[in-house]
Amino acid sequence: MADEIMFDDRIKQQFIPQIGIVDGLRKVQTAAVNPKFSQLKDSSGMPKRTDVEVIWENACDLEAAECTTCTLDGTKLSTNAQTYSLEFCREVQFAVSEADYIDNEFDANLSIAKGLLRADKQLAEAYAAYTVSVLEANKGVNLLTTGKGCVSGSDTYIAAAYWDAQLMAYFSRVAIMNRFTTPTLISGANLYEAVWTAQMNRANDNGAGAANMFGVFPIFFDMFNIDTVNSPNLVTYLLSQNSVALANRAYNPSTPEIYGASKRWKVPSKFIPGFEYDIFYAASCDNDFVEHQFKVKLLADLFVNPEGCEADNSGILAFICGACPT
Repeated sequence: MADEIMFDDRIKQQFIPQIGIVDGLRKVQTAAVNPKFSQLKDSSGMPKRTDVEVIWENACDLEAAECTTCTLDGTKLSTNAQTYSLEFCREVQFAVSEADYIDNEFDANLSIAKGLLRADKQLAEAYAAYTVSVLEANKGVNLLTTGKGCVSGSDTYIAAAYWDAQLMAYFSRVAIMNRFTTPTLISGANLYEAVWTAQMNRANDNGAGAANMFGVFPIFFDMFNIDTVNSPNLVTYLLSQNSVALANRAYNPSTPEIYGASKRWKVPSKFIPGFEYDIFYAASCDNDFVEHQFKVKLLADLFVNPEGCEADNSGILAFICGACPT
């Protein structure tokens, strides 16, 4: 029933989350072979509750050296396994009582489906807002100190007049000087109207140039979470490939497990591919009818690659629309 709601244009807007930043972060991670996640276990073989192991590739020890003859003794590439604890935990609880539907044209099962879908939406948006705070806490320092940007600490300020297709040339320089690979832009309101206009004018002789400029990097927009978390600043992030890793763990079985008067199972998120939620269910009596009680729980995090080859280069740069602070 939740799937049917997803395709009902009349009401699905209540349930579709605004999580453009998560889509962008998945692009940054998916493009890389690593990180990979493995489930850590304790001495008894049971999964640890909040730990996840992330394997980051590291080639920072490679350096150019004088030529040799008849020698093959190179530095071995390493994959550094880092153990992290998942810190982001949120839940949504709701109840549906069959007693409320005795003389109601709606169905209790439909309300349960809507509740589960709404919980998925709310948890996805909460996670999206959290990822913005992680990016802010792990911003690197822009090594390009000339051009349209004014570097101030871990932020680069760009005057409002520069936020158009021509700015992509500057971002290209930034990516080169900071040694970013396969850079991706994730933005709030910055550049949105310029990109939209360029896409509409792509077929025009005088409009293809702007569209081509915006096509240099993948660009994702999230005007809800990025602009809200950073208010009043309007921020755009430039990320290097494999700079971050999204992690999620669910502990309940895939098939509902009954224990006493309760049940527990896990389901995949409909909005964040690869994420799962733990669901807990209990039934109680309400006026001789059944009241269905649900808890939908998300345990997740966003990790930043600690294996950068240069100090202050986290693979994450932030650009603010505005004048350079004095």
